[in-house]
Amino acid sequence: MTYEKLHIRVLIKYKPKTTVMKKLIFIFCSLVLSLPSFSSVAESDAVLDFRNIFWGVSKDSCYRDGQKIEFVKDRQSMLKNAYYINGDDPMIGAIKTDRILYLFNDENRFYKVFVQGAVELTEQMKFVMTYKFGDFKNESWVDDRHIMQWLVKDVKFTLTEVAKSRFELTIESNWQASEDYKKNTSVDDF
Repeated sequence: MTYEKLHIRVLIKYKPKTTVMKKLIFIFCSLVLSLPSFSSVAESDAVLDFRNIFWGVSKDSCYRDGQKIEFVKDRQSMLKNAYYINGDDPMIGAIKTDRILYLFNDENRFYKVFVQGAVELTEQMKFVMTYKFGDFKNESWVDDRHIMQWLVKDVKFTLTEVAKSRFELTIESNWQASEDYKKNTSVDDF
């Protein structure tokens, strides 16, 4: 047997290993290239606004579709700093709500939404929440209230069935804590 024949046999014998190596390199490159798409999916899960009104926006400088929004103080509400919008669409999906209130903190920054509707629509609202955000994370019974919570990044959704008479959906953003965290982790005073 000559040197050339031996050399050809060695190359043929080890050829499958180069194929395996090519597959491993391809899988590794695919994973590395797909990492940015995974991070954008996680970022898109964040709830940044309610009906194009962004969390933390000042009540006096709030615009939607290029129009300044005029909030009207709700005098009947027991909630502090509760406002409504004249002509606001009462529908959430196919659910006709009784009222939608926009709540502002003491600095007039938007941080919460309160929605109220008929008890027979509770299951539909639960379906909407579950379809959009998955199964609720917390459930409790307090007196005559059935409470379910969904936690989506820094926004908490609380759906409450009250005494078999109505449902209440509270959407509360914790945007202030997120802003404080950003400020506190970028201190350059010392």
